[in-house]
Amino acid sequence: MELTLALVLLLGCASVSVQGHASELLSGIERCGIMDEQCLVNGFNNVLKNYAQSGIKELGLIPLDPLHMKKFKIGRNPHSPVNIDLSFRDVDLLGLHRGVAKRASGFTSDLGRTIELVMDVPEIVFKGPYAVDGRVLILPITGKGKADIKLTETNVHAFIKLKRVPKGEHQTFAEVVDIKVEVTPQHVSYQLENLFNGQKDLSDNMHALINENWQDIFNELKPGIGEAFGLIAKTVLDRIFGKLSLEQLFVV
Repeated sequence: MELTLALVLLLGCASVSVQGHASELLSGIERCGIMDEQCLVNGFNNVLKNYAQSGIKELGLIPLDPLHMKKFKIGRNPHSPVNIDLSFRDVDLLGLHRGVAKRASGFTSDLGRTIELVMDVPEIVFKGPYAVDGRVLILPITGKGKADIKLTETNVHAFIKLKRVPKGEHQTFAEVVDIKVEVTPQHVSYQLENLFNGQKDLSDNMHALINENWQDIFNELKPGIGEAFGLIAKTVLDRIFGKLSLEQLFVV
């Protein structure tokens, strides 16, 4: 979620690849001034619309929809009414190609400000194997199977701090110092296959509980979700910034 927000924006703004052929690959995408917020937003939306599902191999942009994640885990919080170990593996995140960027602010030549990236996504779906164990409110929960979790009308808000890393003459790279991501959906629905080893009555009751209390459940999971995606985003952005200089990405 957050990782794609920053990644597609940065690559969407660049019309010059490492080999100098991105203008052919990214037809219609201009190289933006680093403080031109409208240009950055337009570039972001252009990439989402035209390349989110295919990726851009020449620039190292992987397909973003579906976005495949090998591992994703939220650990127990003993002080929370949602005290669970929840893990996913080989999960797909779908729906980002329909996202729309709303704001891209804070970019400056000296990278001295916190960068804010905001987008709205009509529907985000997580699909893949899960495992859960713990307690939800006052009831125990356990299960292992396939999950289908849908976030509707979701706002994604990322805050990124960068620092300049000069390398040689006229070459300035960036390094991620900190990244925080807030994910705010208007509704969440949970479908977890094989809860309680397939015991239908227990599974039906738990699904009713978690879907009726979706807001409370998500609020408890939200910090862990934001932290996990922040770590993923930092890893990906460090790779991008280590490869492409600010001079290649922007008109600075």
